[in-house]
Amino acid sequence: MCAALCLFNFAGTAAAQQRGAGQGSARRGGDSAAVRDAAALLQAGRLEEAEVAARGAIAAEPRDAEAHALLGVILDQRGRAAEAERELREAVRLDPRSAGALTNLGVLLVHTGRAGEAARLFEQALKLKPDHAQAAYNLGLLQLARKDYKAATPLLEQAAGVRGGRPPPRLGARELPLALAVVTAYLGAGRAPEAASLAEAIESQSLDAPRALFSLGLTLAEGGDYERAARLFARTNELRPNTYEVLFNLGVALSYLERFDESQRVLREAATLKPDSAEVFYRLGLVASARGEGENAVGLWQRTLKLDARHADANFMIAEELVKHRRGERAVPFYERAVELDPSKPVYYVRLGVAHFRARRYREAREQFERGLTRFPQDASLQYLAGYAARAEGRFDAAAEFFRRSVELQPDNPAAFANLGFLAAERGQHEEAERLLRRALALDPKNYPAAYDLGRLLVRLKRYVEALPLLEAGVRVSGEDPGVHYQLFLAYSRLGRKTDADRELATFKRLEEARKAAETGIPAAPAGDVLPPPESGIPAGPGARPARTPPRR
Repeated sequence: MCAALCLFNFAGTAAAQQRGAGQGSARRGGDSAAVRDAAALLQAGRLEEAEVAARGAIAAEPRDAEAHALLGVILDQRGRAAEAERELREAVRLDPRSAGALTNLGVLLVHTGRAGEAARLFEQALKLKPDHAQAAYNLGLLQLARKDYKAATPLLEQAAGVRGGRPPPRLGARELPLALAVVTAYLGAGRAPEAASLAEAIESQSLDAPRALFSLGLTLAEGGDYERAARLFARTNELRPNTYEVLFNLGVALSYLERFDESQRVLREAATLKPDSAEVFYRLGLVASARGEGENAVGLWQRTLKLDARHADANFMIAEELVKHRRGERAVPFYERAVELDPSKPVYYVRLGVAHFRARRYREAREQFERGLTRFPQDASLQYLAGYAARAEGRFDAAAEFFRRSVELQPDNPAAFANLGFLAAERGQHEEAERLLRRALALDPKNYPAAYDLGRLLVRLKRYVEALPLLEAGVRVSGEDPGVHYQLFLAYSRLGRKTDADRELATFKRLEEARKAAETGIPAAPAGDVLPPPESGIPAGPGARPARTPPRR
């Protein structure tokens, strides 16, 4: 259930708007026959006649705040937002204490993209009339859209008449969207028991109401309760079989539960009902990928692109599948297309940059990470990866700056501290390097790059006894890295342990020769590699979204 859309639908219905306009006016114009007639016509959906009646009421009494508010609601319903706003602002000017006029003006402002000002109006309305249900509901939905679940919950509880997960005695057509919004708020606030209690109450009162069960299923799916959502979708399918939206959402919920055989069967049924739906083939591709059917998955995503050439996620997932099967160069154009189509997803920049990095195109990798940072400067992962690419280029000053920003944003990132320690060591800043590397190991004792670089630094400083346990632990983590064996050779030699030194030197030579023989031009990921590994399927990747497909009802 989309909180913002519900705000518009609920607050924008004729009956709700009429109720809002009738509260709190200084002049009781609502008692006049003209205002009563206009309100009745609005509620009946006869908007043209309602407008005539409202204008007649204003002509008879130009200072009737309620008549202006009612006309504003009617004009808003007729799609004449600018005129509606003038009338509603006039109503507020005539009666600044009208909670109804403030609320309906706030609804119009939400319609026209001014949610911040709308929230202030809803707050003002609630100060004037604390029990104003519509203002509380609309403000609660705005907070829900901002993911401020703590602030949203009491407002939505107030509007819905819900307390601690206990619903009102009756959940009719008007009460249902209110209760569903409260379930969403509970789930977002981590109040799972109350969400479950309220969901059970809604379900028990809606056992034979497919629309209510489906709406509840959508709400629970978006909150991550796929088990209960799948059951509700299945029940809805029993009551109203062969409905695309129901089958689609059931298939997606089953995929999150990793019931891939069932998910595939249900999504295929949905595809039969709507063969021109790009989204259902995209989801079938995710299921095929999760089942290890890579070629089938790519074919389904290619079909998705035939139906919707601008489907960014399909491009991205084709690239992911190609990388998974070691065809990274073929993946790059698909990553590039995904970024072009939807530049709002940081993961797209990450994967494209990583693809360039693994092909040793370090400058191109850094440029992609920096491109992502122009949109997401507070993304610690992008800061870190930009530093990693700059380090590979040999641009140590730039790399250090990126790593510092990453640490500022994510102070518990051991990889960033390890890289800062490496750079400090390269500059001869030995005390700083040791401090940073020990900080990395304190955060992650198994961090191989930090252990290796600290051991190497201690060998350089002739602190061989301290270096040995770090290097020996490194061998247990990454015994195929020639470098750690060479550092052990140096330490053992300086400590007079000739047998151990000879063994490590022989191992170093063998591994180094094997590395050179196997080198293909694409670097193997070093031990302790901190670049994100390619991943696809369910729920990884941007395709892991809550089930949603228009129309829902």
